[in-house]
Amino acid sequence: MTTMAGFATVLRKDLRLELRGGESTIALLALSLLVMVVLVFALDASRVRGVDTAAGALWVAMVFSGMLGAGRALLAERDNGCIRGLLLSPLEAATLYAAKLAAALIFMLVAEVGAVVLMVLFFNLEFSSALMRVAPIVMLGALGFAAVATLLSAITSRTRAGDMLLPILAVPMFTPALIAGVKASGAALAGASFGAMADWIKIMIAFDVLFVTAGYLLFEHVVGQGQD
Repeated sequence: MTTMAGFATVLRKDLRLELRGGESTIALLALSLLVMVVLVFALDASRVRGVDTAAGALWVAMVFSGMLGAGRALLAERDNGCIRGLLLSPLEAATLYAAKLAAALIFMLVAEVGAVVLMVLFFNLEFSSALMRVAPIVMLGALGFAAVATLLSAITSRTRAGDMLLPILAVPMFTPALIAGVKASGAALAGASFGAMADWIKIMIAFDVLFVTAGYLLFEHVVGQGQD
């Protein structure tokens, strides 16, 4: 089995399971809605209308939905023991990581589309060209968080308190990209050009490259030790 064929097979299987049940997508959208509602009611009316507050709420929704999405991407293999079969197959562990990362990223992006719509409605913004500038920033953030959360999910799934450990480990590691994403998104919603937020975007790109590469190289050792 070639690398691309194995990648496509695992990704297609995950997406097909999601299309049949829709549990992950529904849960992620519901969680994004709850986060937005809580933040709107928690903040005073004078701050709710600010683009910085809206950008912060969007990224809080991303972090919560990302943790759930990454966990769901490995849930089936963890529950029925299929991970051992995948590791014994000709499929490389790095290819498995790439497929799981892609699945988690797709789940997150679907949730983020809903979160952006909710952000516009709840924070009294407008459907304008500013949202197009936010889109690549959100994609960069989703990729970085999916890379971190997928790798950490493979680690924490071997522990009894894995669901509790995942946010404790993932959120601090994602903090540099989170700060950069909030700053860049707020500037984009305010109408700033990409040049004005270039430094923040560079931080996010560097974060993505670092953790996607780390996950690709380390995933084999993480899941291999878990099946000894």
